[in-house]
Amino acid sequence: MAAHKLSSLKGLQKFQMAIVNDGRPAMMRLLRSKKAKLLMHEIHKDMFELGPPTPLNKPTGRSRYHQWLLHHVSEIDRSLETMREVEFYIGRFPYRKTQIAKHRHLQFYVESFLQELYILQERLVQFLKFVERQHRMDPRLPQIKATCAALNALVIDSMKSVIAIRGSHVHRWRLSDTKIDRLHTINFYTLMPDDKIKRAFKKFYESEYRKTRKRWRAWIKRNIAEGDKLIDHYFDEVFKLMFDGKGKLVYPSRLKF
Repeated sequence: MAAHKLSSLKGLQKFQMAIVNDGRPAMMRLLRSKKAKLLMHEIHKDMFELGPPTPLNKPTGRSRYHQWLLHHVSEIDRSLETMREVEFYIGRFPYRKTQIAKHRHLQFYVESFLQELYILQERLVQFLKFVERQHRMDPRLPQIKATCAALNALVIDSMKSVIAIRGSHVHRWRLSDTKIDRLHTINFYTLMPDDKIKRAFKKFYESEYRKTRKRWRAWIKRNIAEGDKLIDHYFDEVFKLMFDGKGKLVYPSRLKF
């Protein structure tokens, strides 16, 4: 049943489902055991911050490995979700009754998107390092290292242009976009005391703001689409290293239990 479900998926979604499927038997055994009440108690503690967690079972090498897999994949997925949220937020301006200028709101989210792209690259690179380290005593290590090296190069090369923009923004100067800079200048004239000038420039500002926002939103949307393609290819290749033909997780040979 699990294998059939996996066959209809690809990329990150397939990888996530395969990890969930691998952990499901252990979870079902726990829910049917005498420790089920303890599990509910631990969930209750976590929800209401009633104290540090108490492990239900002694951690094993395999359980720790499974937890770290979930952690790395969750971090990557979180970055992708944040990027999509930025694309949504940048198309709306809910602060009309405040002193927040629209062009500042726009620049904030453009910078946020660039930062999240950098975080995504770091998460992808770190996950490959994790995979290599975990299989350091595995007879398949040469194949794993070769695949990870190829994927690392693909990630760096595919994202280098936008990461370069982010690097300049952080290390040299704040993001400077001609269109956004123009909005700052136009906004200055909306503060003029003459009502006719103020009305004219407010109308002009709104028109130029919408054009600039549309251009940046399209750029973000395009980068998200390219990122989705990269992520799917990335996880399709990592899946081949870490799961067998039936979608079952192949643990590193050094983890016997």
